[in-house]
Amino acid sequence: MKTWTFTTYTIAAFTCSGLAVLLLIVNAVTANQYLSVLLPVAVVALVAGGILSVRARLLRYRARDTPKR
Repeated sequence: MKTWTFTTYTIAAFTCSGLAVLLLIVNAVTANQYLSVLLPVAVVALVAGGILSVRARLLRYRARDTPKR
């Protein structure tokens, strides 16, 4: 199994955060009709995006500390 790169983590984090924003927009457009479903899913997507973003940042810092051969 191939390990994820910085770019893969970054794209996944951006996608999760974008999904959270999209769900909040859909919630606003539907006048909170699906609030009990959309809000928890948006929060989970936002947390997942944050975790992936932190993982990408740590991976980038680790790559900068590694000396090139």
